[in-house]
Amino acid sequence: MPIIKIVTDSSAALTAEEIKKYDIEVIPLQVSIDDHNYLEGIEISHEEFFKKMETAKKLPTSSQPAVINFYDAYEHILEKSPNVQIISIHLSEALSGTGQTAAAVAKDFKGKVIFFDSHSIDRGLSFQVLAAAKMAQEGKNVNEIFQKLNQIAKQTRIFLSLESLKNLIAGGRISRASGLVGSLLNIKVGLEFIDDSIKTVSKGRGEKSINKFYDQVILGMQKLTKVHAIGISHVDDPDGAKALADRLRKLFPNTPIVTLGTSPIIATHTGIGTLCILYYGE
Repeated sequence: MPIIKIVTDSSAALTAEEIKKYDIEVIPLQVSIDDHNYLEGIEISHEEFFKKMETAKKLPTSSQPAVINFYDAYEHILEKSPNVQIISIHLSEALSGTGQTAAAVAKDFKGKVIFFDSHSIDRGLSFQVLAAAKMAQEGKNVNEIFQKLNQIAKQTRIFLSLESLKNLIAGGRISRASGLVGSLLNIKVGLEFIDDSIKTVSKGRGEKSINKFYDQVILGMQKLTKVHAIGISHVDDPDGAKALADRLRKLFPNTPIVTLGTSPIIATHTGIGTLCILYYGE
């Protein structure tokens, strides 16, 4: 049975310990701030990016990894372990061309590399990456892993709150028509990432509207039979993220909760002050 190796991209919210423990290969995405390009996680940390974004003269932009980066990553793995089977799991193709690039390059490796679209982002993507990596270490085969990944994708929910829709509108991730009110009146917005798209759940003025939004999200979590994992992600709001995490730990004491600053790729489109709850359960 060939060894299975998991590859993902830097939009996945993984800790350094998780990457090392499960031997996950992470291909860095690219961000540009004021015409300076950076490989995220290598040339710029999340915290450094948040600081630069606050003072940037124009909205940062993101781009998928160069095709050569995928070839180099896959070839390096196969040179070390010729019998390895690579599963390359990436953020939703609906949000980025990263997956399309990975899928195209994978075809050149004649079955040695298999692409999987997570239909997710951030820690939601990580839920799948970690499950795949754990199962690979346990000796599970590709079909078993894919079955689990599809199950996790269906059971994952992603909710986020934004201080402004400005970045989403500018980045083309949400239409100007749907974002106009929030942009002009500075209304705080609660969103859900569902079916590979971003949908507005709530709009309101002030923190009370956001608190009400998260009350509803958490109420939905409490109705589940079991919550397997929770992620709290943020864009330069560690205090807000900690408060959410502390609240959830009291309600779900047996569920692992990981709090991280989100990747620059995602922060570029959501903006400073974004908070996000990601979980999967049944």
